[in-house]
Amino acid sequence: MTQWLEPLWAGLGTAGFAFLFNLRGKDLPIVALGGALGWAVSMPILAATESQAFAYLVASMVIGIWAEVVAAVRRRPASVYIICAIIPLVPGAGMYYTMLEYVRGNNWNGLATGLATLLAAGSIAVGLAVSSAVSRLISLRSIARRLSSPRRKPTIENKGKYSQQSIRRGDKKNLSASQESRH
Repeated sequence: MTQWLEPLWAGLGTAGFAFLFNLRGKDLPIVALGGALGWAVSMPILAATESQAFAYLVASMVIGIWAEVVAAVRRRPASVYIICAIIPLVPGAGMYYTMLEYVRGNNWNGLATGLATLLAAGSIAVGLAVSSAVSRLISLRSIARRLSSPRRKPTIENKGKYSQQSIRRGDKKNLSASQESRH
């Protein structure tokens, strides 16, 4: 049961953060889905590998690719979606526990917790950088444009009307070779 509740709470937290960043309308549930997706990806990997850094690396790569696709379809910057969707992965608890250990005088525990926190934060940054590079390489924007805008097939009526307009203007470059031979 908690395997479904945790991504739900992560999505709701992401939506709250996105609301503070003035995202409204259709973008709010989309960003909440991204936060839930990132958390849903990271939890099984964390359970299997017990490596927070690796789990965050894979989850941030998934969020980055997801954000690039959504941004291309919605024609918005990917950073709008990345900034909000990555919030559940930010190692805030690690930062808190690092400071707590130092305040208690446990310097070695503080150092270990701090390094683990830095490794997790660095993994998030590397995952987003890799996903951005991959999306540029495979040109997700052009693929999404093709998916989001339906192609119009030329009809005979439009072709004939266009040809008549071209003839009236005397515009030879808009006429095809077959049309020029007819007129």
